[in-house]
Amino acid sequence: MKVYSFSSGGINIEDGFAPDGECSNLAFLPEQVVIPLSTEAGSRSIPVVSAGQHIEEGMLLARGQGSGSANIYSPIPGSLRKMIKWEPAPGFLSDAFVIRLEGSFKRLGKQENRYNWAEFNRFEIQSLISEYGITEMDGLGRPLIDIFSAYNAARSSFTLVVRCIFDDPWLAADYCLCKEKVDAVAEGSLVTAKAVGAEAILFAVSASGRKIGEALFNSVKQREAQARLTVSLILTGSRYPQRSDYVMENALRLYEKKEGAGKGGFLILGPATVAAVHDAVVLRTPALERYVAVGGAAVKHPMVIRSRIGARLRDIFAECGGFCVKPENIAVTGLGSPLLGRSAGLDEPILKTSSGVFAIPVKRSEAIFNKFRRLKKIHDGLPSDVCISCGECRNVCPARLDPEDLYKGIKDGKRGDDARYLRCIGCGCCEAACPSKLPLCTVIVRSRLKGDACAV
Repeated sequence: MKVYSFSSGGINIEDGFAPDGECSNLAFLPEQVVIPLSTEAGSRSIPVVSAGQHIEEGMLLARGQGSGSANIYSPIPGSLRKMIKWEPAPGFLSDAFVIRLEGSFKRLGKQENRYNWAEFNRFEIQSLISEYGITEMDGLGRPLIDIFSAYNAARSSFTLVVRCIFDDPWLAADYCLCKEKVDAVAEGSLVTAKAVGAEAILFAVSASGRKIGEALFNSVKQREAQARLTVSLILTGSRYPQRSDYVMENALRLYEKKEGAGKGGFLILGPATVAAVHDAVVLRTPALERYVAVGGAAVKHPMVIRSRIGARLRDIFAECGGFCVKPENIAVTGLGSPLLGRSAGLDEPILKTSSGVFAIPVKRSEAIFNKFRRLKKIHDGLPSDVCISCGECRNVCPARLDPEDLYKGIKDGKRGDDARYLRCIGCGCCEAACPSKLPLCTVIVRSRLKGDACAV
């Protein structure tokens, strides 16, 4: 099969401190979980329980209120101790429940009842997805119902693309999920396609993960009677940032042209998201756990862990044997690469979107710099914050921008209404390749989001 990739830019990411993703390890049940009532994606959900109340596993804790919020369920049984303030992003405060483990589980280890989703129409399936609070399991964690509504309003026909792309080792959690829950991902893709009204399903899989793609494709074909739509498999490149929506769409358009197949629009979702849809519609259970890749140079035994949502990072690292050296930086990522992670504290919880957690004994910017820089000899002897006009940022930019020029424009307050800023996909390749360690991507994205004249 032909491999479809992007033509220029990107970097190859290798990290010996990331887990291999060949199998997962079930985490011990946490003694305490922290459950935020909102995320970066939307507004606060309304609590339906109060402090001191006994909570059962899978019990509704808060109900979504309109666009951007979703129903929230408890991953463990216990006592709701209190409500605290939690900061999921700089300057963004959220309320969060603290639940201490007590009592017995009603779902864990019990036989699962299956429901025949093929008998439901798309609106009945959407109702179940909404009721069980299913959101994206990466990125900003937007409610799926909001995404469905936007696509249905904007497009008359489109293809559901299930993105099983492993362009960096920190996507080990998705890789492991696809291996261990291939039938759930496959059937969840069919359920999702019916719910949103997609005309076809396309499994986009890294060439290096071809066996996973074939297993997913074959699992869907075994459900031929339930499918009633076209199912295809496309192999993509494995160079970062292949999985970004911008790069993915370019590869998909090339696939359309070469294969002579018109696909209309594309709705791109990750395997963890469609697996969560499967659990909600087929098993009638909310998302209570997350596959998480845990590693970094400060961690004793990197591994993929199946963690209950809300478990604190300190408990997650303890599952991996703790730290071999004191970590200088701890971060969580929902998009794979540490290039896109955000700094976190040990008491922060695992969220639905937490696909990776890493701890390193140096500052993250230094770790990235040491891993990817290619012009050390040229740069030696110069201050670390001086642009040497080497052109490395231009060479690796998949959007074919000039990050150096954009960065200097922001620094000099001359950005204006330059449309090039809107084309930046925030992948971080320029920042990783820069031998001067300039915060190129960070400054460009911050300026675009805030509209600042100068974000340096």
